[in-house]
Amino acid sequence: MKKIFLSFICFQIIVFSQQVELYGIAQPGNALIGKAENLAQVMLNDKILQFDKEGVFTFGFDRDAKGIHLLKIKYTNGKSEIKKFDLPNREYDIQKITSTKQQFTGPPKEELPRIEREREIMRKARSRIGIIDTAYFASGFMLPIENAKITGVFGSQRIINETPQNIHNGLDYAAPIGTDVFSMADGIVQLAGDNFYYNGNFVLIDHGQGLSSIYLHLNKLSVTTGEYVTKGQKIGEVGTTGRSTGPHLHWGVNWFNSKIDPHSLIGIGF
Repeated sequence: MKKIFLSFICFQIIVFSQQVELYGIAQPGNALIGKAENLAQVMLNDKILQFDKEGVFTFGFDRDAKGIHLLKIKYTNGKSEIKKFDLPNREYDIQKITSTKQQFTGPPKEELPRIEREREIMRKARSRIGIIDTAYFASGFMLPIENAKITGVFGSQRIINETPQNIHNGLDYAAPIGTDVFSMADGIVQLAGDNFYYNGNFVLIDHGQGLSSIYLHLNKLSVTTGEYVTKGQKIGEVGTTGRSTGPHLHWGVNWFNSKIDPHSLIGIGF
C-alpha cells in the first residue's frame, strides 16, 4: 500500500491592504480552508461560497477534478482578486479481483426495496448539508480513531471479474470491535443511522458550509440525529455492521457532492 503523506501549505497574498490565507494543497480529492477580512463575496468558478463573520470559508476538489479552477474574491472596499489553481494529475490504487464470493456480488433481490428506502433517507439528509453557513470546522480536525491500521485508501477502485466497481471514497481503519470513534471536528449530526444494508450503524456529521463527514459500520452509536458534537467527542464504537467483511471504521468526507480525501484535512491549522 502506498504511504500517505500529510501535507500542509499556506498561501498568503496581500492585495489592496487585504490579507487572504489559504490552507491546504490544491489537488484532486483535497479540501482547502480560507480566511480573509472584509469579505464581500467568494466564488469558486461559478459557485458562490459561504463565509462566516470571521471570514472563514472552505472549498474542495472532487477525486476526478481536472484543469484550471478560479477562486474569485471580492472585498467590501470594492477591490477583488483571483487565485488560479491548475490541478495536477493524481494517481490512485487499482485492485483487480476474480472471485465469486458473496461480498463481491450484488445484493439479493429481496433487499432492493430496503436499499432504495435507505438511499432516499440518505439523499434527504445530504440535501440539508450546505444550509448551515457557520464554520463549525474552524475548531480544527483530528483523526477519528487512535492507533489503527489503514486497510483501505481514498480514491482506490476494485475491478471485480473485469467489472469496475464503485470508487472507495474514504479511508478504512481496521480495529477491534468496541474501539472508540471520535468526531473529526465540531458539527451537527445530520443522521445517526440504524442498521442500514450497506452502511450498517453510522453517523453523518455536518461541519458547516457544505463540509461533512461520515463514519460507517459502527457497533454502537453514542449520538443522536440533531445533536451538536465537538471535535474529539465519542460518537460510536468500531463494528462490522452493514456491508462489511470484518471489524473496521470507514471514514468519509464530502464537500457538497465532491468526494474529499479525509487526510487532506489533517494538519490544517488556521
